[in-house]
Amino acid sequence: MDNKENFEEQLDYFNKPNLVLRVKSMRVDSFIIIALMYVAFLLLDNLGIDSGKIKGTILGLIFLYEPILTSINRTIGQKIMGLRVRTFGEYKNNGKRINISMVSSIIRYITKILLGWISLLTIHSDKYGQAIHDKIGNS
Repeated sequence: MDNKENFEEQLDYFNKPNLVLRVKSMRVDSFIIIALMYVAFLLLDNLGIDSGKIKGTILGLIFLYEPILTSINRTIGQKIMGLRVRTFGEYKNNGKRINISMVSSIIRYITKILLGWISLLTIHSDKYGQAIHDKIGNS
């Protein structure tokens, strides 16, 4: 068997992400984001910081929690549930497991937020278990 056939065989046994694990991971990350927002604004209030720019910057950084951590390694929810987001094209074409770029991660996250459950419910109809936001983000 040549390398291409062997690789295609590996893709057939590709470890598809489980819908339940993905939902649990998102739930954990949602609680973390809410906790970060609560702590951040509690600290700002206790420090007497009223600047809209500072509050907006902190809110923006908290909003980028998932894209930043996904592009570096994985979010806390993904780690707990044993999930990892990688660049799919590189894996499919070369067998390399590479973290997605920050730009791809942001695009993926925005699509995920905009489509919500609709995106997740499509994973069962895809050979590799990709949701719509995964396809758009090439993950």
